[in-house]
Amino acid sequence: MASTNTGDSTSLSTATKFIFGMGDWGTSAASTARNVFWFVFLTNVVGLHVGLVGGIWLVGRLWDAINDPLVGSLSDRLHSRWGRRRPFLLLGSVPFALTFFLMFIVPPIESKGWLLFYYGAVFLLYDTLFTIVNVPYLALVPELADSYDERSSLTGWRTAFSFLAQLVTAGAFKLLAENVFAPWFGGGPEGIRAGYLLAAGLWAVSMALPYIILALTLREPDHEPVSSPIEPWRNFRDVFSNRPFRLAALIYLLCFTTGDLLLLVFVRYLIDYVQMRPGLDNLVLTVVLGTSLLSIPLVLALMRRTDKRTAYLISIGFMIIVLALGSFLPPGGQNLIFIGAVLAGVGFAAMTIVPWAIVADVIEVDELQSGERREGLYTGYLVFLRKLATGIVVFIAGQVLAATGFLSTTTGSQFIQQPAAALNAMRFMVTVVPAISLALSWILAWRFPLDRDAYETIRHELEARRAQQTTPTAP
Repeated sequence: MASTNTGDSTSLSTATKFIFGMGDWGTSAASTARNVFWFVFLTNVVGLHVGLVGGIWLVGRLWDAINDPLVGSLSDRLHSRWGRRRPFLLLGSVPFALTFFLMFIVPPIESKGWLLFYYGAVFLLYDTLFTIVNVPYLALVPELADSYDERSSLTGWRTAFSFLAQLVTAGAFKLLAENVFAPWFGGGPEGIRAGYLLAAGLWAVSMALPYIILALTLREPDHEPVSSPIEPWRNFRDVFSNRPFRLAALIYLLCFTTGDLLLLVFVRYLIDYVQMRPGLDNLVLTVVLGTSLLSIPLVLALMRRTDKRTAYLISIGFMIIVLALGSFLPPGGQNLIFIGAVLAGVGFAAMTIVPWAIVADVIEVDELQSGERREGLYTGYLVFLRKLATGIVVFIAGQVLAATGFLSTTTGSQFIQQPAAALNAMRFMVTVVPAISLALSWILAWRFPLDRDAYETIRHELEARRAQQTTPTAP
């Protein structure tokens, strides 16, 4: 893929951005199906207790504390003619897709305990392979793009494919599984199980292909592999002693915890059970993600005209207002739901793009301090935080719903009346809690030190250091 030099920075070709962005289809499609529908699949199709399902996520997040930074560090140190990141994508893509497929199998096991063990084991394997492809992929952002705005553009392309994957998965995965494929197998609980399995197979194929294409076509910049040994405690200390990264990581964690909570609870349970409109969840989620996709150019333009921090403050401030107003949404207000979905979509785009664009810039701060390019290590910790956000949300949401009497079924998305306590808990989790979380991230963003001018100063210091290191000394 071609790139050009403009002044002291590299301008990436549209083809490069497209191929790179396409890579996010796989993990975003998998994450959407996992976050939005797998929880429902385990409770409403398999029939597992909602609290136990939350526990599966929590165990996976504990494992992520080890495997995410480890994979990132290994990719920093890999030396091959394919580069540091692409071998992980090429070798991990097919096994990753296969484990996703296994997550939607209902094995012929009567014992709920053994079913729980099966899904827990498969989830841990899937999660490990997710890391193997996702961490090296995301580490390519600061490697491919070295300018402030070009990183924002590359993140925008990745986010566009992410939203597209979410949009297609949210709109079609459950619909195909329950309404198209299930009747082919006679309908009923058995037909629904077969429908989900067939849908998972289709998605698995679509998840592997983009990574294979990316690995075979994209060329990595030449960076020396990290030579220092992997020392988990020292690496952890180095990463979190980077003040811009600490702030960026907290912003990132709060943002994606909020996003996961909204996706998990709002689009599935709040719509079905509070608004009492079964099936409306897919349409609302489509509106949210479709608006987010269309809002990407707006967010990128705001970042170019100001800087990433200012763009975040404006966008998230808007999102907080929308969530606060949403707490007063009356049951049955369908028109208000769709108005809120459009407004939320704009904020959701900023919540997804800006934190990742900000984080890419802290790599230069680390290089200035350590003298090494450790994109993989930093990305590993971020992916861990991303998964931790999901784990926290699913576990807490599961426990809250269980404590408030939420009723599980084995009939897919068929409507069932929920207790008033469960309804009130869901309303609180999609309005008040996200508003508070984003308000905290807004305060942290206000204190974030890396604006456009600060980043350019650091980059020029690094360029001067590299030039000095490559200039031969006089005899």
